[in-house]
Amino acid sequence: MMKKSIMLLTICMMCLFAVSANAAEKNAEEPINWEISMIPKPTDEEIEAARWSIVLENTMGVYAYDMDSLYFPEEKNGVVNKNLVNVVVKTVFTDKELVKKMNKTYAEKLAKKEKVQYCEMLLQFNVADKTYGVKQMDVYGSKGTKLETKINNGELIPVPEKTFAEAMLEICLQTVDNTSEN
Repeated sequence: MMKKSIMLLTICMMCLFAVSANAAEKNAEEPINWEISMIPKPTDEEIEAARWSIVLENTMGVYAYDMDSLYFPEEKNGVVNKNLVNVVVKTVFTDKELVKKMNKTYAEKLAKKEKVQYCEMLLQFNVADKTYGVKQMDVYGSKGTKLETKINNGELIPVPEKTFAEAMLEICLQTVDNTSEN
């Protein structure tokens, strides 16, 4: 009887070790994601806000650019043209009359209690000629609804003085100067 008890106890112990070894293998494949930090993680909204650098404010809105979006486009032959600089910019509309007009324009596409809030544009600057063009424009509502996308042929026009475009041209010129030094 004692031999049977010892045998039964041994079999139970072996099963227990087999189960715990299997669980340890699973944990090794899918480790627990431990993060220890005194600083709370930023929210999605905070991450999005940190992406933009404000350039100018006027009665129409607040103008900013995506700091990571400045780049030199490649020509068809694969060569980078350092006279051309592309950048993503954002205008948050603050003019109540303008927002009212835009709300009427996009009324069918806006969700309930949503208003037109901002537009993002892909601009291209020719720093040598001091010209620019809007390559693409997306209009968004306050709930993130994309209301319209316009794609332009990329025709460049002279940069007007004392405007957001002139401020962005200066930023593009700094980018060109910084990359030519490296």
